[in-house]
Amino acid sequence: MKKNQEKGSRCGKVAWFVAGSALTVVGFVVIPPLIKKYGNKAYKKSLDVEDIDFDNMGPEIVPFEDETKEEE
Repeated sequence: MKKNQEKGSRCGKVAWFVAGSALTVVGFVVIPPLIKKYGNKAYKKSLDVEDIDFDNMGPEIVPFEDETKEEE
């Protein structure tokens, strides 16, 4: 009975190792080109917007030196 448990445990560990290795390969080989391809498409589509809404833009970033000159 104990040999069956060890055999099943070993097969389970091997299966987890193979599955983890496959996911790692997919993550490093397949996913980056897909992100690049569809990311570029999304970026180009966002550039097609004709009107830029300047009301929703954040505050202007002022360099620190200009800020101290105004205080003097």
